[in-house]
Amino acid sequence: MKNSLSNLWFKYLTSHFLIYNTSWEDPEIDRNLINLHPTSDLLMITSAGDNAFDYLLDYPSSIDCIDINPYQNALLDLKYALFEFGSFEKLNSMFLTGKTKHYQSIFNDIKHLLNPHSLNFWSSNIHWFSADKGFYNSGLTGYFAGVLNFLIDIKGLRSAVNSIITETSPDKRARIFETEIAPALWQGFSQHFWKSKLILSLAGVPDTQRGSITDLNEYMKTTLWNLFVKQGVNKNYFWKLYLEGNYTETCRPNYLKKENFELIRSQLHSLSHSTGTVTEFLNTSSKKYSHFVLLDHQDWLVGNGTDQLEKEWISILRSAKPKAKILMRSVHKNTEFLPPFVQSKVKPVPVSTDYLLQNDRVGTYPSTFLLEVDV
Repeated sequence: MKNSLSNLWFKYLTSHFLIYNTSWEDPEIDRNLINLHPTSDLLMITSAGDNAFDYLLDYPSSIDCIDINPYQNALLDLKYALFEFGSFEKLNSMFLTGKTKHYQSIFNDIKHLLNPHSLNFWSSNIHWFSADKGFYNSGLTGYFAGVLNFLIDIKGLRSAVNSIITETSPDKRARIFETEIAPALWQGFSQHFWKSKLILSLAGVPDTQRGSITDLNEYMKTTLWNLFVKQGVNKNYFWKLYLEGNYTETCRPNYLKKENFELIRSQLHSLSHSTGTVTEFLNTSSKKYSHFVLLDHQDWLVGNGTDQLEKEWISILRSAKPKAKILMRSVHKNTEFLPPFVQSKVKPVPVSTDYLLQNDRVGTYPSTFLLEVDV
């Protein structure tokens, strides 16, 4: 009963709220692994839309974004409209810091470019970009970041966090982490932070993922050690956004760089989005895809007591071109959680663990799988 209630709560949150205000997968890793080219046709989960614009830098033939959450597509549509309007300054004003006193006038300029659902959503929520609110404080992940920063402040860790972000020496970062951050972050009530179903639901983490990691505290301690000590996050726009509340001129995603604006804008004709499940979308289309980017979406379907995972893979394999590439993240250590019939239809493409540890700027998924359709 407890798991059922938890699943219902998570389903309610993820269907009634914007979850992700930024994409939480590293597109540089994606582009290196899947190798898009001008004849590529890509199907991907929308998320916050950031990575779709990043992929346009590789000139694919088409990118079809699909998300069961209509608010994620509304966010993509807002960014698309800002590109289509043709003003980098307006895009930058809205999304670099998530705060601008001009949010209403910018919205008035571009709202005619939005589809009806997006127009309705943003007409009610465009105030998220106000200086008082701040877009990156909004959405479930924005609330998660707020709780995380509250924990940092109440534990008196703000100075240590600022120091570890800016410190260039790995040895000094290790000292800060071991002597200041770890003892405070993993003792007392804060050790329950990573185990809280309520808190992790805000981060878009379902029970199926939580239950697959034996010790969440130890896992997060190892993850943060790798990111903050070994890699360093001074140029990491993912983590700096949630710790500092905004992107900066020198630390921002590719879609917010002025030198990429006109190129992305010229490729907008290749990008589309739709609301629904992957299975529903593929079953109503005869299009074939050379690439699929499924994020951690497969984990959401595992162990939910339905046959959604099997149905989705039947649709994926039917819609895949020969040798199609399928990229996904997961909490699982191998692909044995996939339906048995999938194992005979795909083959894994090795992904170097060392490469991921050194380069994946998000770093919160234990596994990154790249599969090739073996037909």
